[in-house]
Amino acid sequence: MPTHPSLEAAWRDLNRRSAILWWLYFTCLPGMFLLSYLLNGLILQWAPFLFVGFAWLGAIGWAGSRMAGFACPRCGRAFFETWYFFKPLRQRCAHCSLTRWAKEMPPAAETGS
Repeated sequence: MPTHPSLEAAWRDLNRRSAILWWLYFTCLPGMFLLSYLLNGLILQWAPFLFVGFAWLGAIGWAGSRMAGFACPRCGRAFFETWYFFKPLRQRCAHCSLTRWAKEMPPAAETGS
C-alpha cells in the first residue's frame, strides 16, 4: 500500500520541527552553562549566563511555536493545539482526529455539531 505523498512530506516536516524543539529543550542547561563558560572571558562575569539563557529560552519559544503551528495534512488546522491548550505529545489531530504518522488519508469523521 503506497504512502500518500503529501502525508509523507507533512510527517517529515513534523519530525524535523519536533526534533528541533526537543533537542533545544533537553540541551538547555548543559548548553547554557557551556556557552556561558566559553564566553566568560569575553564579557563580564554573569552577563554571558543571562544573555545565553534568554537567547536559549527564546529559541525554545520559537521552536515551540513552529511545532504548535504545524497544520494537519487533512483539515489544515493546528494539529497540536486547540484554542486553549497545546499538547506536543498528542497522537491525533485536535480537530479531525487524523492519527499521527498515518500512511493514508482516511475521510474525515462526520460530527453532529
